[in-house]
Amino acid sequence: MGRPSKKEDRRAEILAAFESCVFAKGFQQTSLADVAAAAGQPRSLVRHFIGNRDQMVVALIDRLLERALQQIEGLPKEGSIDQVMTLLMERVFDDPTTNVIIMELWHVALRDDSVRKRLADVYGGFILRVTAMLTAAHPDQETHERVFSATALAFGAAFFRYLGLLPPSQQHLAANVRALLVGKPLPVGPVN
Repeated sequence: MGRPSKKEDRRAEILAAFESCVFAKGFQQTSLADVAAAAGQPRSLVRHFIGNRDQMVVALIDRLLERALQQIEGLPKEGSIDQVMTLLMERVFDDPTTNVIIMELWHVALRDDSVRKRLADVYGGFILRVTAMLTAAHPDQETHERVFSATALAFGAAFFRYLGLLPPSQQHLAANVRALLVGKPLPVGPVN
């Protein structure tokens, strides 16, 4: 397999710089000049390799989608509840940088239909992939709804963590996600 081209390397460096700028300053305060400085490239090269700000946002969404897909690629086609739990609670929604970037993208999506559609595609595709994985191992008509609910809970917990709101018990949160995935009532009281 060949080495990535110089253009691919530059794009990756610039997107990593964009991601770090958005993490530090947010989308609204991040300029192409900020990205260029963080990437150690002239602004003209940033525009050459990525394009304008809108194209950079689309490329960043693609980067996040690729990262999410890589996280589930290694899983078997038939997945266990434990594998889905690990995916949701320890991989997809456990990276603070990615979570902040996604939250920033949600803010942009409130006013930008193309970003809203891209995010819907990312999350919808993720939910469908996980649903297919679980359905293969545990056929059930309600699997999609359960995966949707568990994903929403895991994302919400990640967002709350960003706000400084931590669950009283991480084990209880995990037990709730597990209960959603297996279609059982949510546990009440302490979880051991």
